[in-house]
Amino acid sequence: MRTFPIPAVTRPTWHVTGLSVSTLALPLGAIILAGFALRLAWVLYLDTIPLGGDPHWYYVVGINLANGFGFVTARNEFFEIPGPGQPTAFWPPGYPFALAGLFKAFGVSITAAKVMNAVLGALTIPLVYGLAHKILGRGPGLLAAGLFAILPPAITGLPLLWATPLFTFLFVGALWLLVSFPMTSRNGWPALVAFGVVVGLATLTRGQGVVLIPVALLYWSASAGWRAATLATAAALLVAVSVITPWTIRNAVELHAFIPISTSSGTVLRIGHGPDSIGMHKWSEDEIGGFRMWQSLENPEWEVQGYREYTRLAITYAVTHPRRELELAGLKVFNLYRADRASLDWLETLGTTPIEPQALRRALPWLMDFPYYVMLFAAVASVPLWLRRDARRWLLVNVVVLWTMFHIVFNAEPRYHVPLYPIFAIVVAGGAWALVSTLRDWRDSRLRPRGDQSA
Repeated sequence: MRTFPIPAVTRPTWHVTGLSVSTLALPLGAIILAGFALRLAWVLYLDTIPLGGDPHWYYVVGINLANGFGFVTARNEFFEIPGPGQPTAFWPPGYPFALAGLFKAFGVSITAAKVMNAVLGALTIPLVYGLAHKILGRGPGLLAAGLFAILPPAITGLPLLWATPLFTFLFVGALWLLVSFPMTSRNGWPALVAFGVVVGLATLTRGQGVVLIPVALLYWSASAGWRAATLATAAALLVAVSVITPWTIRNAVELHAFIPISTSSGTVLRIGHGPDSIGMHKWSEDEIGGFRMWQSLENPEWEVQGYREYTRLAITYAVTHPRRELELAGLKVFNLYRADRASLDWLETLGTTPIEPQALRRALPWLMDFPYYVMLFAAVASVPLWLRRDARRWLLVNVVVLWTMFHIVFNAEPRYHVPLYPIFAIVVAGGAWALVSTLRDWRDSRLRPRGDQSA
């Protein structure tokens, strides 16, 4: 009988040397996943709906864009309603267009909009790391990303359909581009163009995006000199303007007026500079052409007329009341940097969707106030620990100063400081890292034998 050799059974050998995980990818990935999980759980848990104000307007205009009606609104007795309507430019277009793309892909859904906010918040986390890493190093970068990922005030407002999550993502992305690429060099034009595009998109999302231009000018002047800084800033501004121009042309065609971004800029100016101004939002009592400020949204002609007249009245008041302007400047700074407890009313849809259980509702004010004030005061206290004569480090200070100046010129609300959370997280991380390093060096010097001069 013929026999056949049977080959020995062997187990496959796996070579995992090529599968090694980066020492950065693991902790950063864990931070991003944790941040996304917290944000997703929160937006899905709350029943918040966009009823009234900016969120409702964004939601309706997003629906109209997705359905092919254009950037228009129609109103019933109380609110904007979806459907064919009249052209508008009251608020910037960035967020409604983002919602329109989402609704076009997945259908009209408040839940989808909330999830988009959670995704944008999570995508900001690696940008926080990248920005902090370029300025302070890898360790502070991971710490800053971790702080931002779990910071309660950076999470609680995400169920609201504000433009803030999209703007913050673009704002931090622009700052990361600014410090990551040598845009003032001969070969730096691709990054310079990218920076200008992101600045334009950020400004079309919220007017505060214009702050990025003077931030870049100061950064480039400190790192490359005024001549190179002026040329780079002019180029970035040109790109940003080219991004904004199509929207300005649309406004000229539809509303027959020069409106670079939104008509609400005139409203905000007048709210911030008038006899009844309080340093935060309060509708002016001015009556123009037979309508009040809060009625501007009801008619395109009123919207444009209000934009022009409120701008003129605000500038006139500011020039003729210098002492009052100093008082308003202080009020605006105070309101800009106080905790945003007012958003609780929006989270509960003005009482329509109460937050349950009651224990959570009682804890929310503490979660929104205490971590924010700890971070704010820690950021201020830690600046001397890490600040050096370095353009990248001064960038963080310049952003906060110019952000504050912008809101002194216009108006302030507590929620307007939310895009600065990444900056505060980086500042605190830098201070904590510097403090730990100093204490470690002091400990090592104490433990080193007196005769040992090696260090």
